Amino acid sequence: MGLFSSKPKPAPINRDVVRNLLKLGMAETDAADRDIDSPEFDAAKVKFERALRAAAPADQAAACDALKRHGY
Repeated sequence: MGLFSSKPKPAPINRDVVRNLLKLGMAETDAADRDIDSPEFDAAKVKFERALRAAAPADQAAACDALKRHGY
């Protein structure tokens, strides 16, 4: 990066993807709170992890920050 170069722009965040990740992350945590050995928890965990792997790194970071901020 040169002396007078501008800073790189941060990656855009897709709000729909982040909203879906938040919903799935909260569902996973709620299922774990009810019974961590239940099939509902396993299904919620698989859905959340699959969506997390498919999301862009900026979307992953935004969703994880929001989940931590809200205590999930």
